[in-house]
Amino acid sequence: MAYKNILVAIDGSEVSNTLIKKVVEFAPDSHIDILTVVDTTGGGYFGSIAMNEDVVYQMEQTAEKAVNESFDYAKSLGHNDVDIHVRFGSPKRVIARDFPKDHHNDLIVIGETGLSRLQRAMAGTVPSFVTQVSKVDVLIMRTFEK
Repeated sequence: MAYKNILVAIDGSEVSNTLIKKVVEFAPDSHIDILTVVDTTGGGYFGSIAMNEDVVYQMEQTAEKAVNESFDYAKSLGHNDVDIHVRFGSPKRVIARDFPKDHHNDLIVIGETGLSRLQRAMAGTVPSFVTQVSKVDVLIMRTFEK
């Protein structure tokens, strides 16, 4: 099956470019939606943070920078069919359900989590949730050597 409309979920880390490069290599003719989600649920991995306008604004600026850098990277690889998106809410829910439904993605690409075993046990992982809940194919890419 050839994927035509791929969602690449990024978090702004160094892993983001690795994901984009791999997608461009295995699906050079696809449309790519690069997405980062600003977690406004106040969750995080341990406890909650106080969400005020300044915090949300800073998180949005960081997210915008991340998607713009990923967009530039995809373009530098010669891939021109790319859109960037920043959404707010629960990253798990937005990536697994909301965004693919709205944008008709046929594949979600996400990086393997970098969390420790304890962190995964406490918070769960976005890749795990997306794999269990998504109605489209999910590809979890290994982005580091074991």
